[in-house]
Amino acid sequence: SPEFSARVEIRDDLPPGLMVTGSKLLVSRHTLMERRRIDALLSHEIGVHLLTYFNGSSQGLRVFRNGLSGYEGVQEGLAVLAEYLTGGMTRERLRLIAARVVACAAMLDGASFTETFHLITKTHGLSAAGAFNLTLRIYRGGGLSKDAIYLRGLNEILEHLRKGGSLDPFWMGKISAAHFPIMQELALRGL
Repeated sequence: SPEFSARVEIRDDLPPGLMVTGSKLLVSRHTLMERRRIDALLSHEIGVHLLTYFNGSSQGLRVFRNGLSGYEGVQEGLAVLAEYLTGGMTRERLRLIAARVVACAAMLDGASFTETFHLITKTHGLSAAGAFNLTLRIYRGGGLSKDAIYLRGLNEILEHLRKGGSLDPFWMGKISAAHFPIMQELALRGL
């Protein structure tokens, strides 16, 4: 599609990793990853986040590219599912996503940075460096961390599929499962 005009930027001002903002895939110059994770991360970032951004842009209302309320859980659920379907959902990746949920819950329950760090290292066995970066990420988010929604979003997507639902309307833009009937109706009306 000619409308899919994404750009890639290599950046010095980001922590290691990849992320999407608007029509851009941002890659930190400090990123190191195993070759086996590349397809999964590209499927996550490009195959879900950029795709729904551009598909949402073509709907005529900016809200579909920017995201309706509650869309992030579904977005991250689709992105984690994409990682799995490409064969890139490693045990380590799933463990990291689960540890982020545990750390976020601990922070929201009033645990200090140090208490959360110890929970992640001593109880859940992450390395000191990995646990520090994870805890820093959670506390930097101040309780608004999207890390708490990755698994919830995946469960929402899997439950939808268990009930015989289709993923097609979710590719129309950044929507939540609650918007699914509205998107179906808009599609039926040719909108």
